[in-house]
Amino acid sequence: MRGFPLLRLGIVALALLLLGLPVWMVTRDVSGPEASVEEPGGDLQQTASYEVVLTASSPALLGVRAANQPTLESADEAATFEASLIMNATQPEDLAVFAKFDPAAGRCALRAEVRVAGKMVADSTFWGEGLVEDVVLISAP
Repeated sequence: MRGFPLLRLGIVALALLLLGLPVWMVTRDVSGPEASVEEPGGDLQQTASYEVVLTASSPALLGVRAANQPTLESADEAATFEASLIMNATQPEDLAVFAKFDPAAGRCALRAEVRVAGKMVADSTFWGEGLVEDVVLISAP
């Protein structure tokens, strides 16, 4: 390559600067005012009590989980388990349900019913052997 070494160094530095500029713009920390999303009804979220009833085809350890809430489980093997979860009424979380059956029991079923104020909002049945885990989708009203 011909030319002055300092000129070549300047051209290479300028090229690296131009190539690095888009990466810097994407990764830089912009600390500006954050947009706040307010609920239409004010500061308080509307909550509702979601009644969950799990029914197993044979006795099992039953449980239910919701985001940011502790796992609720039956103390012993049971055929039915009832739990109550307090969640946002307008945007409820989906529930993870599980049952730990005796492996010798073979194929077993787990039914999950979810009610709000006595009205059924979700009803699902899951089949499996040993450990049955799945998600119950709750649609917003």
